[in-house]
Amino acid sequence: MHPKISVVMPVYNGEKYLKESIESILNQSFNDFELLIINDKSIDRTEEIIKECAGKDDRIRLIQNQNQKGLPGALNTGLAAARGYYIARADADDINRPYRLKMEYELLEAHPQIRIVGGGYAPFNENGHRINIFHPASSIEIAWRFISNTYFCHPSVMFRREIIEDIGGYPDVGAEDFAFFSKIVRQYRCANLKKILIQYREHQTNYSITAKDRVRESVKNTFKENYLYYTGNLEYSEIFYQYQTENKLNIKNLFIINAINFHILNKIRNQYNFSLLHIEFLRMIVFLQIKNIRAAINIR
Repeated sequence: MHPKISVVMPVYNGEKYLKESIESILNQSFNDFELLIINDKSIDRTEEIIKECAGKDDRIRLIQNQNQKGLPGALNTGLAAARGYYIARADADDINRPYRLKMEYELLEAHPQIRIVGGGYAPFNENGHRINIFHPASSIEIAWRFISNTYFCHPSVMFRREIIEDIGGYPDVGAEDFAFFSKIVRQYRCANLKKILIQYREHQTNYSITAKDRVRESVKNTFKENYLYYTGNLEYSEIFYQYQTENKLNIKNLFIINAINFHILNKIRNQYNFSLLHIEFLRMIVFLQIKNIRAAINIR
């Protein structure tokens, strides 16, 4: 039988935090899932820890990469082996709250038009927890913000299996999550739960730190792809990037940004089949008018 959810957890040399992360998945209040752990040719005790845990819980499936594939390749290995109707991501160093899978599953079941959902996260390190982080919940706001960067916490997301059939897997780029999710967001409605779903562990071996330059270059390339998709050209793309990421806008460019935003919002609205009077659309128009004024003030 197919489980309702396949949890995909890639790992490379993760012995330090792996067992705690595995246990946080096994202790979920929702239990109709398989946990696919993709060992990307680790050289520490990772394999031993996975086998020890799998011996106690048959929901765990160990997948061994014979050659190291890196994060995007390991993720795609997991996607190819997944049997669930929904795919949930998990990292081998984070701690999942026990209600996480249940909340995401129930949202996707109740709202068939939404294809992917994420949630809030609580960053922490050896010095304790930092401030909790929540991303926008509205489909239109997520799509608009997604032009320049990801607005899902990658290890918190759950998405429908058919997405893989529609757009394929993760591309082999530095910011694989931003590139992958951008393709989803451009076509399908999405959401973020206003609830902390994971405790996100920060440490010096985080991928975002070890591959910082590659990630930065990849983010900029995906931004250009997104901007081109919504506007049809790259004119004013640098102005828009600065405006969206740094909240800065020269007053002389206010009319240009207003026109670009309206064009983008209309494309998102049509893609999502929202009416001109849809509440999410109207709220975004108001939000952007306020943002434009604040951005113009910030640069003075």
